[in-house]
Amino acid sequence: MHAPRTTSAIGSLTVLSMSLAAIWTPACAQTGDSGASPEANTKIEKGIETVVVTAQKRSQSIKEVPVAITVVNAAQLERAGVKDIGDLAKTAASLEFGDQSTGGAGGSASIRGIGTAVFTQSAESSVGVVVDGVPQGATAGGLMFDLARVEVLRGPQGTLFGKNASAGVLNMSTQEPIIGDHGGSVQFEFKGKRGEALRATGNVPLNDISALRISAVGERNKGVYHNVLTDKDSVTTNGGARLRYLLKPNRDVAVNLIADASNQRNENAVFFAPSVAYATNTAGNHQPAAEFASCGVTVSKTNNQVCSDGAEIQHTRVRGLSGQVDWTLGSGDTLTSITAYRTRKQGPDSVNIGMSNTYDKVYNFTPHQDAQQFSQELRIASPTKQALEYVGGLFYADSKNYKDSTTTILPSPFLPSPPVPRSIATDAIQHAHLTTKALFGQATYHLTDATGIIAGLRYTRDTVTADESQSSVVAFDGFTLPASVKAASGSAQQSNVSGKIGLQHALSKTTNLYATLSRGYKGPQIDNDTPINVATASGNSAGNIVKPELPTSFEVGSKMSFLNRRLDVDVAAFHTKIKDFQEQNCTLTAVGALSCIPLNVPSVTSKGVEADIRARPLPELQLGLSVAMILDTAYPAGFSFDNQNVGGQRLLYSPRNKATLNGDYSWTLPGDYELKLGGDVVYKSRVRLCNSLDTECGYGGHSTASLRLALRSPDDKWGVEVYDRNLGDKRVPNAIIYPLPGKGAGSGFAYSLGENSFRRIGVTLDYRF
Repeated sequence: MHAPRTTSAIGSLTVLSMSLAAIWTPACAQTGDSGASPEANTKIEKGIETVVVTAQKRSQSIKEVPVAITVVNAAQLERAGVKDIGDLAKTAASLEFGDQSTGGAGGSASIRGIGTAVFTQSAESSVGVVVDGVPQGATAGGLMFDLARVEVLRGPQGTLFGKNASAGVLNMSTQEPIIGDHGGSVQFEFKGKRGEALRATGNVPLNDISALRISAVGERNKGVYHNVLTDKDSVTTNGGARLRYLLKPNRDVAVNLIADASNQRNENAVFFAPSVAYATNTAGNHQPAAEFASCGVTVSKTNNQVCSDGAEIQHTRVRGLSGQVDWTLGSGDTLTSITAYRTRKQGPDSVNIGMSNTYDKVYNFTPHQDAQQFSQELRIASPTKQALEYVGGLFYADSKNYKDSTTTILPSPFLPSPPVPRSIATDAIQHAHLTTKALFGQATYHLTDATGIIAGLRYTRDTVTADESQSSVVAFDGFTLPASVKAASGSAQQSNVSGKIGLQHALSKTTNLYATLSRGYKGPQIDNDTPINVATASGNSAGNIVKPELPTSFEVGSKMSFLNRRLDVDVAAFHTKIKDFQEQNCTLTAVGALSCIPLNVPSVTSKGVEADIRARPLPELQLGLSVAMILDTAYPAGFSFDNQNVGGQRLLYSPRNKATLNGDYSWTLPGDYELKLGGDVVYKSRVRLCNSLDTECGYGGHSTASLRLALRSPDDKWGVEVYDRNLGDKRVPNAIIYPLPGKGAGSGFAYSLGENSFRRIGVTLDYRF
């Protein structure tokens, strides 16, 4: 039934291609690499690859870019088992992620210990996520497939990437079509008891000036949690597809159209498992350890058992459409236009937070949580290798976020009613509208062939409006109180000028030095929760303004090559001071519900040293090392969370030391088969995962290791790989929650777990055609 539509779509694109070809001067005859991306991933030079990146909105060698960057190409992503955005933490020492399941801007990503984990609808991330030139904002999806590379840009990148890049950027590029090439691949992954996955790509040349690339993935992950009440394992089902169309009517014009879609469904998938449960809570009205035991849960720091009588279902659907046109003018300048529209829809979601078969249960039901974003960027870039190199442009984005959620609390049925209610139901509806307009430019003037001066500015104008209403109904035995309706709203307009100045110098053909001073910016938020929470009766209140986040960063670095390009060493030292760092304080209300309030931390400093090393000591051996020592990142003296002085404590998700090491060694076997042995190790020092002074709020220093063994055919048509990830089966949490929801203060702690929290042994089979 679908074949005629597919044929019609391809036919329409073919007609479009031929029509444009008639208008534009025909391209020259295609060469063997004519279909290669203008942002081609790499090229081999003797020892190790020369990596080409777009960190400055143009294609450049990583060695020439005065920015601290960790680059992970397609092969490295596959070897490391990177399947969702949180997996990237295994590849870059300065990159960390918190819990992905609880939402929040930017998925709780942090770079150099700085990130955003704020649930407010008007919040934006400190770490920007950009895919094929399109900032994802609140519409970012976690699923990653058919990527060409990921660039982890460290430090404020606001001059070129905008306001949600005050800590850094994850700049991703997907594989683009290749003109004149018929080909594709199919890969099946069997994860044992943990699930399975199927991935496929196909390249379809339509004519000599255009091509399609189709990629898709289907994946099932099992067993992160086990519900002992229902005897069911959690199951996460992911599915996604991307269609890319490339048209090159001549050597000066390229048109890229991209459509992508992904779905995720979680069943029996709660978001934490109790890891520490005390005999009694502070108030003495709960016996957490006994309550979990009565349902069959054995609480420990390796526990993944839960007790839930809720539906435990979550849905997420992400859709995106973008069009990019690159036009090289007669002057050599390249004019680029990127237009995009994206949506992210969640719900209906049902989550039981109480997690035991006793009283004070907390149920969350979210019928809708939607985000939509339109963005337009228009920029011009000069040719490279000239005295003055520049990039300048305009940017516009309009985002709308909406959330409807109901929290129902069931207090103890054993106490008299009244005064103790039998249920408390609160429905909260939140809206946020964010508009950004920006003018930006950055230039490098080469004083000599070796020395250049860097200068850039960005003017941003933000408009943020947000409103929230809460309707609470308290029911006692035999009667219900009238609904209490509280509302708050607020708006803010903010103008900002940020920028960068710097100096770069080529000490030799193999050594480049740079020093930069950058000023970043992240826009204001609206806090409607605080005025609603303090209101004692129904009515409307004015929302509070959470001030913009303003980082100032000084960085010096060097990019060096040794041993005839068999060793690359990139080193950076940085000092970043952030004024009005945007955070949130999460506490339990008097009835046991979680309340997270956005706020400003007056000042936070991040400083340290990083190194990225790539080596090929032998033709058969490749090594990679990423190291970060991040100092400070502490709350200022006297700063309090939940009435606790956390001054001097490190920010969340900010280990002092972290290192990632990966390596692969290959042998040529008889018959020209290739055997490759590889592995990786990630070391991380102690990290705080919740805002309490209790030692249980941190996870100690640890290492996780993985091994893989792969065999490829002589013609590279097929391959098989066996892997063992998280060899020690270390139950490393993504986040720690305290106290146990529904159990009151002083009840204990819980771990939020993910697929990487378990040992996984699996096999992949792939075939290329």
